[in-house]
Amino acid sequence: MTDDPLIAKLRARFDAKAAEGVSAVYQFDLDDVDDYHMTIDDGSLDIQPGRHPDPGVTIISDTATLMALVRKELNSMQALLTGKVKVKGDIGLASRLPKLFAKSSH
Repeated sequence: MTDDPLIAKLRARFDAKAAEGVSAVYQFDLDDVDDYHMTIDDGSLDIQPGRHPDPGVTIISDTATLMALVRKELNSMQALLTGKVKVKGDIGLASRLPKLFAKSSH
């Protein structure tokens, strides 16, 4: 299975150090790609297609907005207030996303 460009970008930007001690499941419902979920477990990252039965947080948006958040080009509060991103579940987990994917993808 070849990675979707978005998933490849997330893998490239993942900061394992920032994810130490983090255990969470993120569900992504993006308008323009298939659903997938991401499991972070103490510094490891696993991204799988489809829906997770019990995610800690679900992020509803589109790939451009998600990448803008990860790259810190878009403020997460601004994205929520303008409706560009909707979050179901643990909003604290959602707010950690930029930190978990802070590595530059050069």
